[in-house]
Amino acid sequence: MKRTEMRELAFKTIYSKFFNPSEEDIFSNADQVGLEFTKKILENFALHYTEINDLISAHLKGYTIDRVYKIDLAIIIVALIELKYIKENPKEVIINEAVELAKKFSTDKSPKFVNGVLADIVKDIK
Repeated sequence: MKRTEMRELAFKTIYSKFFNPSEEDIFSNADQVGLEFTKKILENFALHYTEINDLISAHLKGYTIDRVYKIDLAIIIVALIELKYIKENPKEVIINEAVELAKKFSTDKSPKFVNGVLADIVKDIK
């Protein structure tokens, strides 16, 4: 499976968690196909959820995190986890992949929104 497909699986899993928070095992999708990269994203999501939300909230202009489309939020979270915790790929690649997910799964305005939020966040990530 390609990294793009692994990111998409992580995005779908995180997105589904927004609607079924009581589901205990967020790793079940990753475990079924044995994808270590996807599992890294999901583990970091579980470990750093509050910090991730705080970072995203600090970089939203004119929005609160509760008003962001859940699809866009899940996409931003996957990219942010890669940028901040995994650091295996260039930031440009990670942001581009996030924009592509937004084009595929969200609204016409979402790619620009996702790109803008991530570009702003990247400035603060060491």
